[in-house]
Amino acid sequence: MIGVFDSGSGGLTILNALKKQLPNQKFLYLGDHGHAPYGHRSNEQIVALTRLGVDHLMHEGCSLVILACNTAAAIALRTLQQEWLPTEHPEKRVLGVLVPMVEAITNVPWAQQSPASHPEDNKQNKQRVLLFATSKTIESGAYVEEIAKRAPHVELVQKACPGLVDAIEGGAGTAPLQGLINGYISELDMYGIETAVLGCTHFPLVEKLFKAALPDTVKLYSQADIVASSLKNYLERHPEFISADTPSTTLLTSGDPRIVDRVSKRLGVNEQSFIMYQ
Repeated sequence: MIGVFDSGSGGLTILNALKKQLPNQKFLYLGDHGHAPYGHRSNEQIVALTRLGVDHLMHEGCSLVILACNTAAAIALRTLQQEWLPTEHPEKRVLGVLVPMVEAITNVPWAQQSPASHPEDNKQNKQRVLLFATSKTIESGAYVEEIAKRAPHVELVQKACPGLVDAIEGGAGTAPLQGLINGYISELDMYGIETAVLGCTHFPLVEKLFKAALPDTVKLYSQADIVASSLKNYLERHPEFISADTPSTTLLTSGDPRIVDRVSKRLGVNEQSFIMYQ
């Protein structure tokens, strides 16, 4: 069984893409709505909450867990992989959404970190990529660090979107959400930007609003599809994590299932009902 962990409902975008590309798999989704959003929390809290969520999924039978939360992936993934997983669940794996996105932005495999592979690095070939993310993801520096290792010709323009996750999870209407997004973009210098990345799994829930606010010439990366393709390739290389169970999907939440259901269904990302877990 494959687990998908997120701080709230944003990871449903990843889950839906995974189900399309891996229709024969069994999935268990856990949204930590009771502690969302993670962007306001300390690094220590994010690591602790992510560890608790992943541990629950693994005790429920997941051999592989995807951190479908950019903040959790940026802050907690390395600690979980290096310090916690080897002793608590050595036979299991935790993957994040950051790796596939860095590979897509740079067009360089994760294992390749040599800037020498980019001799074209000069002013004429500079590429500006816009990243929308939570303040915590940007503060971590994870995207900047990993992109610089692989593609120094890429200039990452980062834009924090404070309040957007809260508004989405709180069920805000189209007008206030569009107002927030318009405000973020109005503060940017869009010169030379041809590509933008929604670096939070909540943001694809309002992708149409981002597209409406951005110039028509700017292409938006679909994080969900990129992550799903990456996991499909990973499973082809590691078939031991392929589920042999009957395909199914179960949704868990640490929040109020009635509220979570209402918001996720209004956003059009889910028709199933959540179950509260303790």
